[in-house]
Amino acid sequence: MTREDSVAKRAVRRSTLKSLRAKKRERIKQLKEKYNDDIREVSIQYAEDPERLRAKYAAGDYAKSERERKCAERKIQVEKRRIERNSREREYTAGEEIFSSIVQGVGALVSVAATVLIIYSAVMDSSSANRKIYIITYACFGGSMILMYVMSTLHHALVPAAAKEVFNRLTHDFIFLVLGSAYTCFTLTALRGTTGWILFGIVWGASIVGIVLYSIWGNELVIVNLILYLVIGWAGVVLAGRLYHVLPVECFGFLFTAGITYSISCVFFMLQKVKFMHAVSDSIMLMSSVYIFLAMFFAVV
Repeated sequence: MTREDSVAKRAVRRSTLKSLRAKKRERIKQLKEKYNDDIREVSIQYAEDPERLRAKYAAGDYAKSERERKCAERKIQVEKRRIERNSREREYTAGEEIFSSIVQGVGALVSVAATVLIIYSAVMDSSSANRKIYIITYACFGGSMILMYVMSTLHHALVPAAAKEVFNRLTHDFIFLVLGSAYTCFTLTALRGTTGWILFGIVWGASIVGIVLYSIWGNELVIVNLILYLVIGWAGVVLAGRLYHVLPVECFGFLFTAGITYSISCVFFMLQKVKFMHAVSDSIMLMSSVYIFLAMFFAVV
């Protein structure tokens, strides 16, 4: 037997088993419906007011069928919107995917080196009282940044649509984790006290909401997620004056530059219909990551 024959035989076997399981489910459903109908007829037969009970059952059946019809209509409308949205999206060319994969792979390698560097600066330059918190927050931030770039690399490098969608959602989830971890590094070190904890809670609350939304709906809420990215990214502006006084000048400058480049990358991300704009967005995002690492390197006091 050739390999093609073996594959065909397995396909026929899987199709047969799938058909049998479907028939089994349908038969079980029919038996349950018949059982419920028999119970209903017995209840009506021995009821004090059979006609009233029969009318009640009929009203319940109508309400159930109406709910099912409306639910089916909602699902159809959602599917139509999804198909319409997908038809408007441009598929990336192989060249774009390769370029983005390389950029994200470089980002992962840079993140590994930068994480080691900022943890080393935390160990060597921070005071003994703050050393532990610097090391923990920097390690969490660096780890989330590395995983974000790894997920994004796999998203662009893989070919199967299902795998690309999974890693796409993981990538955007890790972006929220990176944003939350970045704020944690500053709210638990430079911005101590009530204001720091308030900003910490707001940022992580918005990040968790973003993770849940993108994990469930993915690109269906791409605009909402982009707005959340920008809102979280610039949430620290409300405390910019205090940050300017508690952070070293170099750190504040790199942090502000990171916010600018991050926002520019979001603009290019929205121009996905133009060829290579997504790759340009990834490149600018990598620059933003480098600036954040530099800000953390100079933030150690």
